[in-house]
Amino acid sequence: MLKSDADAATSKRRPQQPGHNSQVMKPDSTDRRLLVVSYHFPPDGTIGGQRWAGLSKYLARLGWEVHVITAAAPNGDQPIPNVHRHVRDRRRILNDYYKAAAGRVRQTSEDTSKPVVVTNLQRQPEQSPAIGSLRRIVGKSMGLPDHARGWVGRAAKAARELQRERSFDVVISSGPPHSAHFAGWLGTRGKDTTFWIDMRDPWSLTHEMNAPDDRIILAERWLLRRLERLVFPRAAKVIVNTNEFAVRLRKSDPDLDVLCLPNGIDLEQLPPRDMTAVECGSIACVGTLYAGRDLSMVLTAMSALVRRRPDAASKLRLDVAGLMQPSHREKLEREIAAAGLTSLVRIHGVLPRSRAFELLNRSHLALVLAQDQPMCVPGKLYECVGLTVPTLIIAEKTAAATAEGRRIGAMTLEANDVDGMQALLDDMISGRVPPSIKPRAPVSYADLAVRLDSLLRNAGES
Repeated sequence: MLKSDADAATSKRRPQQPGHNSQVMKPDSTDRRLLVVSYHFPPDGTIGGQRWAGLSKYLARLGWEVHVITAAAPNGDQPIPNVHRHVRDRRRILNDYYKAAAGRVRQTSEDTSKPVVVTNLQRQPEQSPAIGSLRRIVGKSMGLPDHARGWVGRAAKAARELQRERSFDVVISSGPPHSAHFAGWLGTRGKDTTFWIDMRDPWSLTHEMNAPDDRIILAERWLLRRLERLVFPRAAKVIVNTNEFAVRLRKSDPDLDVLCLPNGIDLEQLPPRDMTAVECGSIACVGTLYAGRDLSMVLTAMSALVRRRPDAASKLRLDVAGLMQPSHREKLEREIAAAGLTSLVRIHGVLPRSRAFELLNRSHLALVLAQDQPMCVPGKLYECVGLTVPTLIIAEKTAAATAEGRRIGAMTLEANDVDGMQALLDDMISGRVPPSIKPRAPVSYADLAVRLDSLLRNAGES
């Protein structure tokens, strides 16, 4: 018998928030079971795991018995009633041994306890491009298709064991990492259970999209596309979270049954917002800074506004929190200094989730960066809008994040619109931007679970 999280009494809930329809959460007496295969799941900290944490919680309240196969172990938090976690550890693969060995070599080379004598005999020849490419190919091959390699077989085995113990209406695999879809497919192969795929992000379409298109990257995309074509036809339905991705997938794979179910936020997990603590003129940018994301336009607009309105310097504040690639941090620090904004911008680094919420809650405006991500929507958008913080999306006008931001009530600007940004900042410090804006459309997983519940019931009855 597979072990899972024990059920527990429902904990004290947060007061109802905008967009949370509590009237629809009456459980159905019909016994229905759903099996979810997702490498990520709370409390592992990834934003991707939040999607099925929220959907599972509210599907359970609608009468579903939800089982989740994951690599994320619980940390002692109270289990969600009628949601059962089945943890399968990822086994070590060749890439893990290689990284461990490389780490030991680096540690030895950085040991400064011994004197270093440099001679001509110790100089190493420069590495040729061919050798560099070979090392890169070998290193990539040990990790492809993604970091769930070493977990797929164990997850598939767990799925088959669970199906021998009980019947499931639907099995859904969720990625990234997208190799989880192979676990879902192998776990249902030869069985009558309906298999669906949930794509939280595109796969081959966006692989290394910000890297130069050299032969290695093109070969990797070709390989991932072959993997997609192997697993996609095995699914009765493919769920995506943006309309832009749905359109692209229907065009490239016209035989797939594709539907769009956007992301959201579990409003019960958000802290209440104290409007008296909001600092007029304060801006928060919470999220990972990588690839094409940057704050250049914001810093330029802030600098221009301070020059035009010196009094703005006493009101404007920008807090930047989250993981940053080293090159992005260096660029940000240079731009802050060049714009003369050292006293107005604070870089916090990575913050615990609770402190990140505190920062957003006391801010007048939230920034969500989504440059160069045409088919993806950052999860932070739903957190900010769910908290009722006035939210600005910075992305191209045709991007998925721009369309989704407008749908749920966020403001939008393109990455080169310095005048528009300066006008917004002027309005903010002048009191023309309210400190709170309610969502224009439902953003709660409670509402999204109602729609998914209907889809799942139709699948089981077809």
